[in-house]
Amino acid sequence: MATSMNLADAEQAAALIMSLDKPQAAAVLRALQPADVHRLAAAMSGMDAPSSAEFNRVLARFHRDVNTFSGVKPGAGDAVLSLLEEALGEERAKLLGDRLDLHGQSRHINKLKWLEAKTIIDIIRREHPQIQAVVIACLDAKQGSEVLLAFEESRRLDLLGRLSGLKNLTPAALEELDYLLEQYFSEVGRPMGRAMTGDSLAAALLNEMDVGAESSLLNGLRASQPEHAARVEELMFGFGQIVNMAEDDIAILAKQLAPEILAPALAEAGAQLRRRFLSVLTNEKKQAISLLSRRFTQTESMSAQAEIVRVAKQMAAVGEVILDARKIDVF
Repeated sequence: MATSMNLADAEQAAALIMSLDKPQAAAVLRALQPADVHRLAAAMSGMDAPSSAEFNRVLARFHRDVNTFSGVKPGAGDAVLSLLEEALGEERAKLLGDRLDLHGQSRHINKLKWLEAKTIIDIIRREHPQIQAVVIACLDAKQGSEVLLAFEESRRLDLLGRLSGLKNLTPAALEELDYLLEQYFSEVGRPMGRAMTGDSLAAALLNEMDVGAESSLLNGLRASQPEHAARVEELMFGFGQIVNMAEDDIAILAKQLAPEILAPALAEAGAQLRRRFLSVLTNEKKQAISLLSRRFTQTESMSAQAEIVRVAKQMAAVGEVILDARKIDVF
């Protein structure tokens, strides 16, 4: 399916949502998965208003997608409970709702989807491996894989075996898991948002500063806390920072990248960075990327972007490119 060459998938979705009235936009966001809400929020906060031509292409794609994909909405538990309360009264509805809860995921289990892997590991690290396997089974594939990989290798193999042996999630297993999560959320009270380490926070702040202030602070950190400075510098250059490279350096970098890496990476790139890459690519490579264009998963795009960052850092280490053109005269 053809898509706009100037707007990434997340930006197209963001443009569509931003065109709605506030109540309609809020209703759409409530129906999305937590990971998608995070992606859309990031896209909406950083994008410029699309041109009329771009927005018309977004609408055309939306129309095609509506005709292609089902509009069935899963998991309308709250709406069902509200309907039961109106029809049966609050007490009888709660009894029936509790029984229905055993056949699906309770509200506590659903909260896991908003947590990052490290926090979930903290909750279940001391639990029996079977409970750990049940927790992973309740997550989507991407989040579950992150939790599984966070364990040591011997435990990963054990958990994978337990997962493959699960036939269904019994009411008893779900009740025990729900009790565990209730204890965690009520007694421990840890924050449920995405965690950010001090090093990553420092890197994000420095990336937002002008080069003079950034250089002064980073030089001071190198002198006082060299280990922290090294970690912060490592985190400061991500895929989004490629936009700060000089055009010639982006061209040199792009020559080293296959279309199979560029296509998924650019599918989730910001409009400005996407344009900068496309401006230095040969017509042959552009055509190859166009032929590869499809609906890439977030994992595919992030993996490709990480590979580009790895190549850029390797080239910078041997002096082939400079990662930030603003710093040529500073360091």
